[in-house]
Amino acid sequence: MSEWTVHLELEEGTTSKFWRARVVGNAVYVNYGSVGSAGQTHVTELADPASAAIELDRLIGEMRAEGYTPSGGGGGEIDDDESDEDEGSADDEDEAPKIKVPKVAPPPPQRAATTPPSRRPPGATRYVHDVGSPKVEMHLSIEGPVVRIESIETHGSPEAAQRAFDERKRKLAGEGFRQR
Repeated sequence: MSEWTVHLELEEGTTSKFWRARVVGNAVYVNYGSVGSAGQTHVTELADPASAAIELDRLIGEMRAEGYTPSGGGGGEIDDDESDEDEGSADDEDEAPKIKVPKVAPPPPQRAATTPPSRRPPGATRYVHDVGSPKVEMHLSIEGPVVRIESIETHGSPEAAQRAFDERKRKLAGEGFRQR
């Protein structure tokens, strides 16, 4: 199998996460997790190699919008500099060659401060219900025997969010869920 063509990392507080991807034929392979771990791998098969390349570009744009930045680990880094001015210098002899990845569209405009950032796992399908209040965004994905559902509600005020939070906790406890 080919090397990872893009490797991004994100540092949040005391944790470091990685996200890397490649296209093989008509499939997009994404591997993500905590730095130092093997992570989880998700494969999305598309109609053809061109569609897979477009999907990879889209995913890279999403990850960059979430704050991930290029890293040299895992098979290459994004080479945003199209010029090859420094090629052949003696200092570059020990460095791994940079892999060129097509440019992606700039990240979308930042959301209002009251809207939490999306943390959609790679390969997840996003559903949005934004009629009325609250606005609900759900991410649905599957990996092996695990179905992952993440729901994000945005309420009109911190007080409304607290009431909804308290109500969800009561309902979950009433249905036999335990807090861990």
